[in-house]
Amino acid sequence: MKKIDFSPENISALFQKAVDEVIEQHRIKGESIAISENGKVKIVPPEEITPLADKLKQRAAQKPAQT
Repeated sequence: MKKIDFSPENISALFQKAVDEVIEQHRIKGESIAISENGKVKIVPPEEITPLADKLKQRAAQKPAQT
């Protein structure tokens, strides 16, 4: 039986993946999303949602090099 990794890093990564996938589905379906910006609700139309592939490339570029 495979052991489940409940470390904070793994849980955080799993939640981020789930949120990314839901936002991408909204973009693909043409549905807006609501976000909080400066304590106020902002509606983001689907054409302004960054595609998931682009978002992942941006994150990879921002990560410090691992040694």
